[in-house]
Amino acid sequence: MTDATGDFFQKLAHRHHDRRLQAIDHGSVRFDISDRGRARHWLVRIARGRIWVAQVDSPRGGDAVVEADSSVFDRIARGEAYFLTTVLRGEATVIGSPHLFATVRKLFPPPPYRHADEMERSGGSHE
Repeated sequence: MTDATGDFFQKLAHRHHDRRLQAIDHGSVRFDISDRGRARHWLVRIARGRIWVAQVDSPRGGDAVVEADSSVFDRIARGEAYFLTTVLRGEATVIGSPHLFATVRKLFPPPPYRHADEMERSGGSHE
């Protein structure tokens, strides 16, 4: 199995810019991802849409902090769970700037669209 969390941050680092983050003049979010008693930390800095990502050794820094278990964050990173939903369910926590939280959630992929499920609920056909 791949490391969806590591892959997510690696791809984010290579993105360099995301126009959806233009509203953030400057800010940083630290992600503390725990796995069996050990934690990995990433610091994501954002300035007018520019993105810098670094894996850091200690849980320091960040205008906002996201904490999650690796299995939860892997689901988010793979697009199998919405970031906001995991926070509302208490599976992940966010501490700090609400503005950053609202904007940073745009970094994550949405769960895949389930066309067949939508068709069933709406009474349409699958064809």
